[in-house]
Amino acid sequence: MMNPVQTSIPQPDGSDRYVLIEPILEKDGEHGLRSTGVFKIYKDAFGDETHLFTEPTESDGAISDLPDWQNPDYLGKFLFENGNVRQFEGDVLSVAEQAYLAVFIETFQEPDI
Repeated sequence: MMNPVQTSIPQPDGSDRYVLIEPILEKDGEHGLRSTGVFKIYKDAFGDETHLFTEPTESDGAISDLPDWQNPDYLGKFLFENGNVRQFEGDVLSVAEQAYLAVFIETFQEPDI
């Protein structure tokens, strides 16, 4: 995943929790950008795509002055290693929601442009 992706997590009551998955990228020499294996999860107002990026986000540091732990929209982050979930950091998402998003990230295919 090279761009932020909007998705929803089905809830037991039939509703959905809307989230934005932001992949954290780093420079890979002359090859451009590569995934770090870190994916931050934020609350999302689904359907409002005005804030989505059209290019991969590249950063040498924090993009925002607001730390994740102070951001009310921050739900946590996944750490992947060799394509498998190593860890989830956060306490808002249930274990079932974490599992749903882990599978989503693992199986996500970039759309052909």
